[in-house]
Amino acid sequence: MPYKIIDYRDIPNPIAKKLLEEYLAKVKSYDISLEPARSALEYLQTLTTMCNPDKAEELMNVLKNEFRLRDTSISLIINILPKTIDELRMLLAFETTIPEEDALHKILELVKVFCG
Repeated sequence: MPYKIIDYRDIPNPIAKKLLEEYLAKVKSYDISLEPARSALEYLQTLTTMCNPDKAEELMNVLKNEFRLRDTSISLIINILPKTIDELRMLLAFETTIPEEDALHKILELVKVFCG
């Protein structure tokens, strides 16, 4: 049975890992090829700097609602966990406008609080 993509959005690695784990647990008894999902999960399990999935989801919501960042930028921030303003600026390449300096400091603080 072929899969049909019904929606697409960028999500951070911790959330992708959680979704893949849940998916594989649900469909392990079905007679379908799970190799792509297993391969993706194996890769995600090798990453050492990963935020807790629940905290990542909270941070994603804060960054989206408070700073109006795009999903792509939010995913990059949560995946890379920037520690400096310069690192953060590099991850905001998909934004039409870069937030002010004080907002960037607040974003870094939120990353530290949620995923530090």
